[in-house]
Amino acid sequence: MSSVGRPAQWIVNPVADVAVALSWVPFAVLAHVVDGRPQPLRILFAAVMFVSFAHQPLTFPLVYASPWRLATHRRTFIWFPVAALLAVLLATHLSMTLVAVVGGLWNLEHILMQRYGMGRMYGRKAGEGQAGVERALLVAWFLVPLLWVAVSGRLGRVLDRLASQSVDAQAARMLTRMVPEARVALLLAAGAAVWLTSTWLRRQRHLGDRANPAKSLYLASTGALFALAFVDPVAAVVGFVASHSIEYFVIVGRSVGSERVHAGLLGRLVRRPHGRLVFFGSYTAVVGAMFGVLYWVVAPAVLTVAVLTIGAIHFFFDAFIWKLRRPLVAASLVVPAGDVPSAVTAG
Repeated sequence: MSSVGRPAQWIVNPVADVAVALSWVPFAVLAHVVDGRPQPLRILFAAVMFVSFAHQPLTFPLVYASPWRLATHRRTFIWFPVAALLAVLLATHLSMTLVAVVGGLWNLEHILMQRYGMGRMYGRKAGEGQAGVERALLVAWFLVPLLWVAVSGRLGRVLDRLASQSVDAQAARMLTRMVPEARVALLLAAGAAVWLTSTWLRRQRHLGDRANPAKSLYLASTGALFALAFVDPVAAVVGFVASHSIEYFVIVGRSVGSERVHAGLLGRLVRRPHGRLVFFGSYTAVVGAMFGVLYWVVAPAVLTVAVLTIGAIHFFFDAFIWKLRRPLVAASLVVPAGDVPSAVTAG
């Protein structure tokens, strides 16, 4: 059976979804153009890092200004920020190497799982999916270019050109000292990527009319982003980091639009005329001021603790608030509001 003529099941609409799928492209092109000129490249990457930082505190209003989300794991949402702060303080005191390894791996898992989640949304909209295969596929696709860049000796130069001192960069630098191990891992990852890709393509063909072309486009764009690392790893890193934040803002924008079925401060605000614009405008102003204070006023140690704590809360909370099997989450992302049972929307 052919999927030709079947309408794609979009998350927002065709134009917006294509823009999101290709959101890494303009950043990658700009990084490629300014590469070789250290100052413009560093300015670009600093701007991208600001966008990356800016999306993380967005988790706070999603939880604490939405009673239905806060009620799902109230004790966890109340006490985890305290636990995260204490854990970060202890870890930074004991070993920054430990912080780099744990933080880098957790951030990588978080970003890849967001891309996996986007694929799941497309699959749910069309009533199809390859959850296990797609999760492993994204990991393999990511590891192959990363390990290849490390084995080829280019990883250290990439990090130097970006002048990045982030936890992720520190974790990546460790890989530059593990070239023999990286070679073995590269062979295993490449074999897994080939097998998983062929398996995914074969199952997509079997789905026929049930396959969602929108999901295929999104995953193809993701594969192209990862493949770019073989040619221009700097452009790939810039595009990868920037697109993750853009995707998150789009997902949140889609979700808060459905808050009309819920009580609470956030729901009341976005229901008002221009409410969504007011919310995101106010949020941007607050986060911009926070960014300025952390990066230009406080001591570096305070900056490190604050960024790591905010990041840990963002990563951890997101694992709870974006589960598509929850009717309210599905209602905000993949199910038209009119299709949500009244018993669910009344909460």
